[in-house]
Amino acid sequence: MDITKENKTKIQSNRREIFELETLINSNKAKVYATRATIEQNYTSIMRNYSSAFLGNHNLTNQNTDDIFRNRVAILSNMEVEGSVEVNFRESMTNKAYIDFLEMRAKVNSLVVEVNDRMAEVNKMLIETNKKIMKANEDSVDFNTENLEINERFLSGDFHPSKATPEANKERVDSNTQRCKKIRKTAEKNESHLQEILAKAKKNSMDVLYNSAEISKRREVISENQKKIIDNQNRVADMITKTK
Repeated sequence: MDITKENKTKIQSNRREIFELETLINSNKAKVYATRATIEQNYTSIMRNYSSAFLGNHNLTNQNTDDIFRNRVAILSNMEVEGSVEVNFRESMTNKAYIDFLEMRAKVNSLVVEVNDRMAEVNKMLIETNKKIMKANEDSVDFNTENLEINERFLSGDFHPSKATPEANKERVDSNTQRCKKIRKTAEKNESHLQEILAKAKKNSMDVLYNSAEISKRREVISENQKKIIDNQNRVADMITKTK
């Protein structure tokens, strides 16, 4: 078979491979954006949960802790005692209340420090991710610029069939064949990786929903505690009145 006929056969084979690759890559593209939509939805829900848990429940719980401690100190301060033993009881209980409060506050501070550290790491990862996106955009711009120049060369006649040779065609055809093989490997690897990411995204969706339900349940407990704290405060107020 002469070189021209061989080129024709390979070109036809490449054309089919290109069609199949286009189908695979377009399918991956659809999966990429569907997965991205799920991830973005998870991110939004996670941030909503974070706000509800930290700015909402966390702050409400801290306020409850402060109010409980305030009530405890008021109860002890207004407790009528006689003799050194009872005084020591009241004073040591007051010290214990302060120690309990400070111990809890130190634990909460440690938690917030850890949360802050994790959020800083998340921000770092988001910054690095954004840099990757910026690099990808830069590569796309470079690709478009390069191919605009190629279009100009076609339009200006620099690339014209009359200038073709069997040898140059063969080199191009063989290059196309090899590039198709590499592209297929990349596309198949992408497809496999996409399945893994989608599975993670779906699991994250379930975890987010579970956390959201737990946050709501926790807020109900916090609200019940607030009612009891208010009752405590009213009883403490009565105690102060009776003492005076």
